[in-house]
Amino acid sequence: MATTADDVEKGTVDELADEPEQASRADDDNSLPAVPAGLALSRIPDSQYLLLAFSPTPAHPDDPLCRSRRWKVWLTLLAALLVMLSALTSSCSSGAAPWIQADLGGNTTLPLSLFLLGYVAGPWCWSPLSEAYGRRPFFVLGSLGLTAFLGASAAAPSYGALLVLRFFSGFFGAVPMTNSGALTGDIWHAKERGTAMSFYSVATFAGPALGPIIGSFAAYRLSWHWAFIIPCLFSAALCIAVLFFLPETYPPVLISRLACQLRKETGDERIRSALELAEMKSRGTPRVQRFRAEAWRLLGTPIVMISTEPIVAAVAAFASCCYALIYLLFEGYPVIFSEVHHLGPGYSSLPFLSILVGAIISVPVTLWYQKLYLRDVKREGRHTPEQRLPPALAGGPMIVVSFLWLGWGGYKPHVHWIVPTLSGVLQGVGSVLIFRSMQTYLIDAYERNAASALASNVVTRSIAGALFPLFAPALFHHLGVQWGCTLLAGCMFLLVPVPFLFERYGERLRRRSRFAPGR
Repeated sequence: MATTADDVEKGTVDELADEPEQASRADDDNSLPAVPAGLALSRIPDSQYLLLAFSPTPAHPDDPLCRSRRWKVWLTLLAALLVMLSALTSSCSSGAAPWIQADLGGNTTLPLSLFLLGYVAGPWCWSPLSEAYGRRPFFVLGSLGLTAFLGASAAAPSYGALLVLRFFSGFFGAVPMTNSGALTGDIWHAKERGTAMSFYSVATFAGPALGPIIGSFAAYRLSWHWAFIIPCLFSAALCIAVLFFLPETYPPVLISRLACQLRKETGDERIRSALELAEMKSRGTPRVQRFRAEAWRLLGTPIVMISTEPIVAAVAAFASCCYALIYLLFEGYPVIFSEVHHLGPGYSSLPFLSILVGAIISVPVTLWYQKLYLRDVKREGRHTPEQRLPPALAGGPMIVVSFLWLGWGGYKPHVHWIVPTLSGVLQGVGSVLIFRSMQTYLIDAYERNAASALASNVVTRSIAGALFPLFAPALFHHLGVQWGCTLLAGCMFLLVPVPFLFERYGERLRRRSRFAPGR
């Protein structure tokens, strides 16, 4: 996005301005070379190079912010489908877990947890690398890898092999979970981003809700292998769409391509992009030192952000609790609906549809919040990331109430199973409100480093999502359904104040950040 490119350029210009080297200029170089409409050149202090960037007006056809709305909607839809597929793949094994255990042995929870541990490992690679080399190469690699390992999972010869394959499925499946939000930030202006993120957030929860249903009925009617074959076929179709229809959207990479093209056309070797200048600056250092510095810049950014940025750390904790509670239900729902309410194979996974219904209901709710956001921007005359927070203010209490509802409405067999099932609607709405708000808040707050901020978020929530299901059966069996859900509601209640604190102190925290652009 234009602001993202500006941030990259500003950092590069500042670095180059500090160099003692004084560039020699020819007397006839007082005027800047002509460039196509939509591009702008600027001189860099104490450097012979000219910095290329997109200009606000007129629009350049390669600027993703200036492309047609139809093009943006298509990419948003494709990104949302990739997210839904990845999330669906994560949970499909839980529905087929009894059949997998009967055939291969092992623990019923570990295939889910190993996939989520792949989510932990993947973002450290995919997100920072996408900020250096662009979004498209890693979307392609992630789609191919996920399709291959899903197919291999369907043919796993042993339980150990299945666990390894599940880990690598999560590793490659982490690409859309971390980079789709950044892609959305590339192509939509800040005022429009909230609407696009609404559909992205719905996909985040539609996938986990559908996964157990597909896995359960596929294993019950056919075999557990089909719990992976069906997502594999879906993944193959989306992989073709990515290969042929997903272009590069990261502005600094697009500017680098245009700079290379202009150098060939004009013969002026001074025209450079911010990324090219940063790479040239690093060439003066020894190769080993340069490799270490580049590796730390790319792979260490998410670690540094979650360690030093209060906003990133608190959002990660808030979203992780919400996310982990969803994945805990993959082991909790069988206890409630199979053991307490005696629903049969396959049918005991149908209550997950309530979460999907809640996610769908959240769409008009989030669009209503988007109207309120636009009204606030117009009234205040400026945009701030904190204006994205109101949905999360409502979402947190919804999650707390939904778990109290699930526990105290579902622990008695004589109470109809629809009573605890309906709690999922409230959880679906609350979860999407939280994720839509927090994801957009991170993108707006960190812009150029949005992928790394989102990567930190994905890693922490995936760790929580991998761990919570492991103790879910013991939690409900020892404390009972009602008190187990009350304990979980209490954990979420402790994090409800997070968006309220950001609403008041967020701008002050961003001013102190070295990753957030100036406002």
